[in-house]
Amino acid sequence: MKKFLFALLALIICAATSCEAAKPVRIVRLPIIFQRTAPDNETCSELEMKIARAVHIPMNKTLKLAEYLSPTDSAQKLNELWRKMRSDYKKAKIQDAMKPLAIQLDADIIICPILRQYSQNTAISLGLGDETYISSHVRAELIVYDRRTDELIDKKASQMYHDAYHPLGTASMLSKICFDKIIDDSKIRHRIMAIGK
Repeated sequence: MKKFLFALLALIICAATSCEAAKPVRIVRLPIIFQRTAPDNETCSELEMKIARAVHIPMNKTLKLAEYLSPTDSAQKLNELWRKMRSDYKKAKIQDAMKPLAIQLDADIIICPILRQYSQNTAISLGLGDETYISSHVRAELIVYDRRTDELIDKKASQMYHDAYHPLGTASMLSKICFDKIIDDSKIRHRIMAIGK
């Protein structure tokens, strides 16, 4: 009987410990902030998908390792917070809003992608070949704040192209290259995959 009670007690302690450890990490993936010009809908969707895949946890619905907060509601809270911060201090940066936003939303990780510049101009060279030239410039930024460690990661990337038209030189393609770079440089995939380990 004593062995049975001891085993039952050990099982209860293990269950209580695993329930406490199973508290999901609260993740906010903000929608992409377009600072100047927004790309076409297809490019926007592809960029959002890149970020979504980077923070996706396989089998999360079963394992319940993370809770993803509403991007729309979180963006609204960021806008309110950012507006107040800018009215109080004109030189405030968006990075300064990440920690207060995490506290306000009770979030563990904030992911904030920004498309700072997105431009493409086309010109036709009037000459022998009547060749089309494009000039494209893209700048992107990814801010990741981890409240669990109070760590702020801010990665930036830019791409330019100025030459004869080529599909790889379009602003759409350059933005995808920039997003791949900031996702890799921030090591966000590694941080997300480390949840629950």
